[in-house]
Amino acid sequence: MNNISTAFKGAAGLTNDYYEALVTASMQPQRLAIQRAKERQSALKVETAVYTDLDTKMTALYDALDALKNGTNSVFDDKTVTSSDKTIATASATSSAANAPYDLVVNTMAKAHRVRGAQVADTTAALGYTGSFTINGVQVSATATDSLDTIRDNINAAVTSAIDAATLTTDKSFTASIIDGYLVIAADSTGQDYRLTATDDTGTVLQSLGVLNGSGGWANQLQDGIYANFTLNGITITRNSNTDITDVVNGMTLNLVAAGSATLTVAPDTSSATTKINTFISKLNDLTSWLAAKTGNTKGTDGTYTRGVLASNIGLHNLRRTIVQTVFSTWSAAPATATYTRLDQLGIELGDQLSVSLADSSKLSTGMSNQYSEVVDLFDAVMTNVSNLLSPYTQGTDTLVDKMKSAADSALTSQDNKVTKLEASAARREELIRNQIAYQFAAINSYNDQGRSVMSTFFNTYG
Repeated sequence: MNNISTAFKGAAGLTNDYYEALVTASMQPQRLAIQRAKERQSALKVETAVYTDLDTKMTALYDALDALKNGTNSVFDDKTVTSSDKTIATASATSSAANAPYDLVVNTMAKAHRVRGAQVADTTAALGYTGSFTINGVQVSATATDSLDTIRDNINAAVTSAIDAATLTTDKSFTASIIDGYLVIAADSTGQDYRLTATDDTGTVLQSLGVLNGSGGWANQLQDGIYANFTLNGITITRNSNTDITDVVNGMTLNLVAAGSATLTVAPDTSSATTKINTFISKLNDLTSWLAAKTGNTKGTDGTYTRGVLASNIGLHNLRRTIVQTVFSTWSAAPATATYTRLDQLGIELGDQLSVSLADSSKLSTGMSNQYSEVVDLFDAVMTNVSNLLSPYTQGTDTLVDKMKSAADSALTSQDNKVTKLEASAARREELIRNQIAYQFAAINSYNDQGRSVMSTFFNTYG
């Protein structure tokens, strides 16, 4: 019935093209409704993705400002240690270290104990020594066929096994090596407390090797194990190690490099603080410029305006300006004698399009040098206020961003269903319209055929 060329052949003007044109015209309202529904569907898809971006940018800003508030993550608690001579000593410090200068004099560096045996011409030849000996509590056996190389390897293997079995601590470990035919045994740790001890248990292997003398002492001591000896602010101190000395000044790790003198100065790490401030500014600008684009109207080159995907969200539109105003607000609880009560006094300035920058870093440096505690408290006050603005959007399991995204997701699901229903309804209506038009065309064609038949009969009868 829908084959117009067959059903209506001979009917003037009743063609497939005309038929399709009538169907298209009849379906125009439904197709327009589907088009609008799909446009809304596309907009909602963009909106749900935008809320994910919003969450990312807000969280990044919240994390950045957390480092500028008082608390366990505060960058203002970070300390740095400056050495007047890094060839003598270096140091690092945690937040618990007191800000102060420390005059250091390194008298002697800690050294590891080291001994040797007699020189052997061929380290691969059997030595003929039999027995057992003990070094630092580790027992080693030797046979007559053992070479110096074998004895060295047996010593090192025994040390490894003792450490694995927890019968030897790593600070008491030692290493055997051969240098120019000499068996050298060296403590792995520096300091007097980690000097080597050795005995021949059975036989005289160590004595025969020239490591021990006849009285059981060292035959050839290359270097004694001694403490590092130094003074700090006039107090004499000894330690086994030259490095990672953490028990002299609370919060400071000291590393001795060589004998000599140097001054170590513990102070706030203003460089790290400046870096964190710049990070905060970057994240702030990232969020506010993004909000400007998504909640405002953008003018195109043709003079027309395009609404941002969140242009109807008045709360987010206003939030951008509110955050910036809060950043540059006056510290309400500042002491009456405070020098700094606003961030712009520290060189942080507001530019075009509400962009923020550290325009004059010298002001920040001066403030941290002269009024460090006051600057810290000012940042804490401002960042706490900004944090309070962002918390409802970023903190918890059901944030405002979560709610906005959930609402958009629900609307998108509803719109998806609407599009599906509209398309199904349109398909049914199109089928009905096609049948109706085809039926009407068939009736017209039948009427035309009847007329031609009557006229043919008439002419045949009456000539």
